[in-house]
Amino acid sequence: EGLYFGMLGHRLDDLRQKADPPFVIAMTARGRFVKSKEAVIYNALVREGGIERGLDALFTESERVARFGFTPTELERQKREVLRAYEQSFAEREKHESATLAAEYIRNFTQDEDIPGIAFEYALHQRFLPEIALEQVNKLSAAWSGGRSRVVVVSAPQKEGVALPDETKLAAVIKSVAEKKIDAYVDTGANLSLLDSLPKGGTIVKTAAKEAYGITEWELSNGVKVVLKPTDYKADEIVFRAASFGGTSLASDADFNAVRMAAPAVALGGVGRFNQIELRKVLAGKAVSVGPTISETEQGLSGSGSPKDLETLFQLIYLWFTEPRADADAFAAFTAQGKAVLANQKASPSYAFSEMMEATLTQNHPRARPMTVELIDELNLEKSLAFYRDRFADASTFTFFFVGTFDLATIKPLVERYLGALPATHRNETWRNVGMKYAKGVIKKTVLKGIEPKSQAGIVFTGPFQYDAAHRVVMRALGSVLEARLRDLVREQLGGTYSIGASPSYTKVPEERYRFDIEWGCNPDRVDELIKVVFRDVDDLRTNGPTEKQVNDVREQLLRDFETSVKQNNYLVYQIYYKYAYREDLKEFFEMPEAYKKLTPAAIREAARAYLNPENYVQVTLFPEKKPSESLIEQIVKLLRPPVLVPQPAPAF
Repeated sequence: EGLYFGMLGHRLDDLRQKADPPFVIAMTARGRFVKSKEAVIYNALVREGGIERGLDALFTESERVARFGFTPTELERQKREVLRAYEQSFAEREKHESATLAAEYIRNFTQDEDIPGIAFEYALHQRFLPEIALEQVNKLSAAWSGGRSRVVVVSAPQKEGVALPDETKLAAVIKSVAEKKIDAYVDTGANLSLLDSLPKGGTIVKTAAKEAYGITEWELSNGVKVVLKPTDYKADEIVFRAASFGGTSLASDADFNAVRMAAPAVALGGVGRFNQIELRKVLAGKAVSVGPTISETEQGLSGSGSPKDLETLFQLIYLWFTEPRADADAFAAFTAQGKAVLANQKASPSYAFSEMMEATLTQNHPRARPMTVELIDELNLEKSLAFYRDRFADASTFTFFFVGTFDLATIKPLVERYLGALPATHRNETWRNVGMKYAKGVIKKTVLKGIEPKSQAGIVFTGPFQYDAAHRVVMRALGSVLEARLRDLVREQLGGTYSIGASPSYTKVPEERYRFDIEWGCNPDRVDELIKVVFRDVDDLRTNGPTEKQVNDVREQLLRDFETSVKQNNYLVYQIYYKYAYREDLKEFFEMPEAYKKLTPAAIREAARAYLNPENYVQVTLFPEKKPSESLIEQIVKLLRPPVLVPQPAPAF
């Protein structure tokens, strides 16, 4: 069953990447419906007006399998993928996270699922997976097709101009699939290698070590820098990040929207001679992934792989630099899918709320505009590819960071061959400040959207920030303290919301600045009341600071988070990258617990005074457009509600 749905899922995903696809995304699976019954599920997200076409595509692919079955090459690829996943899980058997094990115990209790352990399951797959024949898998189609016990559900926005097919039309679509001519699936691009010939490579010309942190630095003959930290936190994982300053800030304002999606647009095309569909087939059975990113101020690659597939990881890195490719069909599918997803976003109250907040904060800066259906029409594949190639034309400005299960002797020849062969023009460039500034003063906006009796409120403080480790630690602690206080006050004591968040963020480039968001949802009738409550607590924190207990609780939380995170390769690679990128001392990161232990109520009070400035914030509130009439019961409940006793700040002696 797993092989069947894995292969059918790949076919649906391939169809999604064709020009003018019948759906934005589709999936199929078989699983427990109720305790005693299972169900086969097909699901698709389609564009407006595309319900019948999407339904036809789902049933056509199912019918194609029923008539012709899968191909031998599809089955072999799927077997490799399944076996590779179990191999990885077995390799990490001593380091499984508690949540994964707890989920297995729950399924054992609620669904009678067996839990013999990964060693036994891996052995079963090694023994029996190779013996599963193609005809066994293909026979499943007959058992799961047919019209008995079938339910078709359509969910769509209720708005003018959107006509939904009725039961008769849906039934006609399904019936027509059984009668139409369908061609057999042709499996292309299988069993090929990524590279026809290997690059010549370069050499390591400089070596340095930070022995206290287990870090080695290499500089290659083409100028590429490499930072390596072997770990044993995972038995079968290597993660990497490569980055260089520049990003979309170097694009002109006129070209910005055309290139803002350059990385995902080019990634859709695959690399080398392979489109995305073919690339997936080439990489079947390999635990490896690499993808490009281009942000406002930098460009780079990130990904991960198994030590077993390390050379494939380096080959993909090499190809993403040297042979990106454009795929017009995949790009057309991408833009069509984007329009389908964004078509109804303006009708969403939460979208309208977020749009107003960002537009107000950034003073309607053109580069801060969210993607819309109209802006999608400005995307340009040719410009995206040209901009991508320019951003990755000079590898001498890049630094690569590798963390995970490897040794220097094994990775060295791969670094020299593939990273040493990357193009290098040795140009001197960095990011550009595009002039996006946060609004100043107190600005309040109201958004009217939706009909549900639900509101949202957001308060965002902004300002300059001294971007160093000490100030970041205190800012994080301030966020945790304020969130805990507001959760206890607004949720637990006043019953005003299900959740309330207080989250700080800060940037080094293009300017050292911070942003502190407080946000919650509540009943429209309580918005003004709760805003006053929040500001009173902020004022109390600025005046009196937190209690010793509040600081102790946050200190323990930060210490636990660090203790867990520092043993995660993904976390490590990003933290090490940030230290190198912004020329900070690595010691500050590895000795972070000492900084947490030094947190005091006075330090957090001073941070509150500096960052929660009542003279400089943006406040946005969301209310429904139409207020539903109150029921008699709601009126009685309101009358019986006890008066709200808002805690007053203690006098500052």
